[in-house]
Amino acid sequence: MYDEKINMDEFVMGVKLLRWHLASMARGKVLEVASGTGRNLGYYNYGLEGGAIGGPVSWLAGLLGLRTEESVVTKLVLTDKSEEMVKTARDKVSTMGLKADVQIDVGDGSDLSRFADNSFDTVVDTFGLCSFDDPVKVLLEMQRVCKKDGGRILLIEHGRSNYWEWLNSVLDEGKDQHVEKWGCEWNRDIDKIVSDSGLLVDSRTKWHFGTTSVIHGRPR
Repeated sequence: MYDEKINMDEFVMGVKLLRWHLASMARGKVLEVASGTGRNLGYYNYGLEGGAIGGPVSWLAGLLGLRTEESVVTKLVLTDKSEEMVKTARDKVSTMGLKADVQIDVGDGSDLSRFADNSFDTVVDTFGLCSFDDPVKVLLEMQRVCKKDGGRILLIEHGRSNYWEWLNSVLDEGKDQHVEKWGCEWNRDIDKIVSDSGLLVDSRTKWHFGTTSVIHGRPR
């Protein structure tokens, strides 16, 4: 029931637009870690060549004449530790009728050893760093498998506010209850985690009173 429970919240808070924006930046061979139920599946541009069916990103990019060969996702690999969420994501692919090359597997984002160094053009994580025991290790793994020459690492994460301490107090007080319900530590310092990982940040924007970070980066 995960999708059902958060759909309205994401719509009201504009999170779906943030997902749309992030997915439009992905290209080539893409890895998404902590992919959950596949909430980004409909936003990637799979292109229309060869009968592939694109999502909203593909349709809008084509309408505006912005779609280029570089912006197309040629292969998408999703991985998540939850077998139930992986099953839901696979069901979505079947329902969407995607003819694109999409692979969905059970796996831990903190151990991507099954993937070689420099394997992916783009590595994506959306709202996943809050749920890992060692989020810095996850970012190090993401950097390892991302191509050093032209590779992109795209993140949407939530955590402590940079602007409002009263809001951080609310997050701190409600952390244990939130972890029990969602498995998410929503009061982590995302900027520090990113800095500690050595990720090179090209751009960073803040939303929702500074609690949500949209980050475009590349491997150190």
